[in-house]
Amino acid sequence: MGKLVVHMFMTLDGVIQSPGGIDEDREGGFGYGGWQAPYVNAEAGKLIAADYARLDALLIGRKTYEIFAPYWQQAPDTNPFTKLFNEKPKYVASRTLTSVDWNNSNLLDGDVATSVPLLKERYSEVHVAGSSDLLQTLLRHELIDRMNIWQFPVLLGKGKRFFDSGTIPAALQLLESRTFSSGSVLLRYKVAGKPTFSNMG
Repeated sequence: MGKLVVHMFMTLDGVIQSPGGIDEDREGGFGYGGWQAPYVNAEAGKLIAADYARLDALLIGRKTYEIFAPYWQQAPDTNPFTKLFNEKPKYVASRTLTSVDWNNSNLLDGDVATSVPLLKERYSEVHVAGSSDLLQTLLRHELIDRMNIWQFPVLLGKGKRFFDSGTIPAALQLLESRTFSSGSVLLRYKVAGKPTFSNMG
């Protein structure tokens, strides 16, 4: 069985909405887009690229598809993600799209709870980028195996959050933590079953 790996860029207060650009996602009147850019340096960028290079297939939601498809189809070849995202198989979870035209893209067949385990049987590493709504479904059905969480030293107070309506109790095993001169922190976690509870002392 393969692994489902989530890459997430997150503020200290858990916001994941529109990290990459001012107009990336203004849903809900969100006006703080592009908050990640001031904190990503060359060292972090190389590490992010190396992590994504491990993917065998990309799983995204409809909104992320509509952001990614037009951008990456015309992105310069000098960007390390351009060839990767354009050539690798992509699966789009959507209740509204009837077709997808980005190279090697497919609509997810059936609902997420039944289709994603089939992807994990087919591929060694299925990676998820963005896709805040899809993430809630993945969390709810306990389909995530690994999380690469980039946490940035900024508070926004509003916006879509990673651990939101789909979150159910789970224990996580910390695999690695790294800090960067910008103040950002990379936390790699493995999902490790259910949490345990006890009294202090």
